[in-house]
Amino acid sequence: MPRGYATTRLGQIHYHREGQGLPLLLLGASGRSARMFVPLASLLADDFDVIFPDTPGFGNSDPLPAGTEIEHLAAAFIEFLDALGIGQVDLYGHHSGNKIATAMAVRYPTRIRRLILIGQSHSLIPDQTKRNGTILGIVRDYVEPRSGETAALADWAATWQRMTAIWWDRALVATGAPVEAREAARLLALDQLQIGGTAALYGANFRYDLGADLPRITRPTLVIEIATPEEDRSIGRQGPAAQALIPGATLDTIHEAEGFTLTLENRAPDLADRIRRWLLP
Repeated sequence: MPRGYATTRLGQIHYHREGQGLPLLLLGASGRSARMFVPLASLLADDFDVIFPDTPGFGNSDPLPAGTEIEHLAAAFIEFLDALGIGQVDLYGHHSGNKIATAMAVRYPTRIRRLILIGQSHSLIPDQTKRNGTILGIVRDYVEPRSGETAALADWAATWQRMTAIWWDRALVATGAPVEAREAARLLALDQLQIGGTAALYGANFRYDLGADLPRITRPTLVIEIATPEEDRSIGRQGPAAQALIPGATLDTIHEAEGFTLTLENRAPDLADRIRRWLLP
């Protein structure tokens, strides 16, 4: 799997590239690097030239500069495509990546052929105030700064706790830790050591008005909502509201179990089929 770096206004962006065919750019979730796409990219490589970068602030890309906005990230990824000599791409944005993808599609429409925006229900809430309040309840420990002499030690301990929870996940152990589950856990644990940009990216996410940009999308768009029983009870389905704002958009739904927190590494074949059906003629 070829890897490389491209220089942008936000520093060097590290990327993986696999396959051949239509260029497909995969933008990931906050807290994750390109590793989250390893299973998916392999399944798409027969049909697409799959490019999956580490968002600045994560993985092996440069740190995310203070004050970075979603619009800055959109511009940086256009520069990233320029550096790779790629004109137009199909674009997939997952969770925080769906905000960057939306901003790219609105501000650089000629560079995007078709668009996929995917996320759990909370990630698709169009109303900025409601979305921010909901997301803050999920990521508070990542974005609220600690103070005092013990702050660094507390952050250090929190990282170890998250890694331990990943490594000794009850479901993984109960199923005998099959090789696919172990590999997904290993990649997730590695990402925990490289999440320096989480607070900065969520800050940009909170300041970005997704609902204002969705009606400005002019490219063919597929919205995929990851629905869980917990979010069905707490906030309800948000995919239809996002779809209604995007002219001509299509809605698809993936149903996941209670307590779902992954980024679909657990169902890469299903996700690859949905992507292929939307993007291929």
